[in-house]
Amino acid sequence: MGTPDTPIALSTAECTARTGLSARALRLYEEHGLITPGRSAGGWRLYGPEDLVRLNAITLLKLAGLTLAQIASIIDTGSHGPDLKQLLRIQSDNWRTRRVEAERGQRIVDVALERLSAGESLTVDDLCNVIRSLEMGQSNDAHGTDPETQDAVQISDAILDSYAGQYQIGDWRILTVKRDGAKLFIEYPNRPQVELRPTSECDFEALDVVEQPVTFDRGTDGTVSSLRLRTKGGDMMALRVDSATADLVRARLAARIRDQKALAGSEAAVRRLVEGLISGQPNYVEMLPVFAHIAKQQLHQLHTAAAFLGAIQSIDFKGVGGQGWDVYDVRHERGTSRVRIIQRSDGLIAGAIFMVKDGPVSLGP
Repeated sequence: MGTPDTPIALSTAECTARTGLSARALRLYEEHGLITPGRSAGGWRLYGPEDLVRLNAITLLKLAGLTLAQIASIIDTGSHGPDLKQLLRIQSDNWRTRRVEAERGQRIVDVALERLSAGESLTVDDLCNVIRSLEMGQSNDAHGTDPETQDAVQISDAILDSYAGQYQIGDWRILTVKRDGAKLFIEYPNRPQVELRPTSECDFEALDVVEQPVTFDRGTDGTVSSLRLRTKGGDMMALRVDSATADLVRARLAARIRDQKALAGSEAAVRRLVEGLISGQPNYVEMLPVFAHIAKQQLHQLHTAAAFLGAIQSIDFKGVGGQGWDVYDVRHERGTSRVRIIQRSDGLIAGAIFMVKDGPVSLGP
């Protein structure tokens, strides 16, 4: 980040955190000529103010139903942006084409279903037509596209080695970073390891179902003190620890699971949390910022379910889950909810899951 006299220059990880776009989407937009990020002295991409303006425009135009090719044809129409009449014409043509394709695909599928219902067999041509109709219904979303593009700059073996090690996140979890040849991997508790692909010398993306930006905090002397899991709600810090400390954390978690004893104050925290969901006004001060951000995004759905179940009648501790979360069944006036909660040593809620266990009507999956 820059001063008022210095233009901002964001790394890929910082740009993804600010815009909500994935690193893959950024590379795809660059391939289509929609953005032209600069480069650092080390060859890594840097995104400036103009790139951010363009990314905002691209996102809005995609939401309007335009393809990347259509966006590319209008995004450079001048400093004041695309002409509104031109934009609406393109959008109208786009939706008209989609409607024609959808109607054709629907007809093909209906014919195929009628033949099958009548006991007829489908020919190869019939099946191909059905497949084509399904293919036409698929959208080409930049967020889901997986272009085989890699940064040309490679990270040295010495730097990759400096990242390998154990990292403690919260009071109960250890993350393990390993190097295998020219690749880096991260292993979360009770999950298979996933590859970390570099987007800068210290920024990576975990290639999981949902891309997780990861940043290593590396000093000028090469010492790595921590890693950060980047989210829209803020960073989750994991401090680097030695093997003895990592083993101690794992042993403490194993003891908690073996003893099946709730953390001090967790039942009271569950009561306050659920009462906050029922009223629609949770106390976010009791939560870590990252968890508070998630809770705010899901408040409408959670409040609807909790308010329907009604006031709390009793809370029963059910045990400690496999990752150290305390599990409670909360009996309400009109049903039961199950709450899983994990707290830090200072009492802040690091994570919680509220779900309807049973009720008089279905409230969804």
